[in-house]
Amino acid sequence: MTTEAGTDKIADIIKEMLTERFHDEFVFSPIIVESRIDHDGDEYLHTYIVFDGDQKRLDPTWTAGLSGRLWPYAEKLGFRGIPIHSFVEKSEWAEFFASKYRESSGSAQNR
Repeated sequence: MTTEAGTDKIADIIKEMLTERFHDEFVFSPIIVESRIDHDGDEYLHTYIVFDGDQKRLDPTWTAGLSGRLWPYAEKLGFRGIPIHSFVEKSEWAEFFASKYRESSGSAQNR
């Protein structure tokens, strides 16, 4: 599977997991998945999950375990390293990240 197809699939899986756990408590958009290389030369995934909602309701126990739940999927798609994720408040996304990842880019990785 190509890297883009793999990152697209992981973004879909993350979206499903978030919807299953949080229902309509939050709006998660965009979800950006990047393939990166670690210091050992292994490919891993870093995901930015932008959310809109009350951060106090973002269950830290569940969100901390997201990497472990994603790892089997990532490995099946050829990404050997442990996936990393960052939850970013929508207000922070606009200020710090929007210039790098435009929501209107139309990229499948940008959900």
